[in-house]
Amino acid sequence: MKPEFLFPAMNRNLSQTAKLLGVECAQVKNWSSLFKECLSGGANPAKGQPRSFRESDLFVLNQISSRWETEPDIEAIKNGLSWDEHYDDQFQEKLYWHTPLLQEPPDDLDETWRHGILLCGGSRYEYLELARNYKYVANSMLQSALEKDELSHWAYPILFAYRHTLELYLKIIGEIEEVTHSLKRCVHLVEKRHGGKKIRSPVREWIIELDQVDPAGTAFRYADAEQSSNPYAEYWFDLRHFKFAMKQVFDEIDMAILRLGVTGKTAKKRPDPNLNKQHADNTLPPKLPNGEPSVSETKIERHEHREH
Repeated sequence: MKPEFLFPAMNRNLSQTAKLLGVECAQVKNWSSLFKECLSGGANPAKGQPRSFRESDLFVLNQISSRWETEPDIEAIKNGLSWDEHYDDQFQEKLYWHTPLLQEPPDDLDETWRHGILLCGGSRYEYLELARNYKYVANSMLQSALEKDELSHWAYPILFAYRHTLELYLKIIGEIEEVTHSLKRCVHLVEKRHGGKKIRSPVREWIIELDQVDPAGTAFRYADAEQSSNPYAEYWFDLRHFKFAMKQVFDEIDMAILRLGVTGKTAKKRPDPNLNKQHADNTLPPKLPNGEPSVSETKIERHEHREH
């Protein structure tokens, strides 16, 4: 019976297929011809076209190989293939061992391929979609941990996912270009970006509290990270309340992002100390989406005005 975990995967050429099966290329060609009806069209292409074998083809060929004899019973092998007896867990693992993580997009890639994602230039998501993606993962992990009574095993990955989600949301709503992982700093930049208007209470206090235990975004990622300004402090962290609090925070920022139409900005690269100072002063960052100059651009313009 075909297992549920078996999905379409990368195609392999003739030599790769022969190597996986431990046979000569000529033998693979012979099997492809004898069992043509059990294989995909790429296994027997038009004249002049290279052979291409899908993962399903490899399972078929592996079964043929295991039952091949000096005088094989072709019909018996075909009957076995018709009953889906060729799907083998061990061979699936063997395929995985010989499969790169990054693969060429298959020709038949469509919406039915639900077991992976298409990475485009190393990224798939827009800023808001990425924040929502992390939010979904954080919520799902916490809900599972609570239901299974396994918080002690899940706590730090959960907290990191929530904290990273919060950082992403703040950087979007504040259109923050500065390279920082401080939630407190992000709050300051958000409020500055929006005319000094304070984030409402208690949302603001919840964010600052989280920054107190993880000021650099490393406390929940590394065992030896400095977790807070007071390493001897002890706190009871009610994750049911935390889930409620983060929902209020995320919902409020999410709605504000949609209302204001902000799209987020890519953080600037850290300045290269070896760059010529004059070149750095004359290089302006891009303007904000609404046409207003960025904070850094305004500072540069003021600096040039003072020099003149």
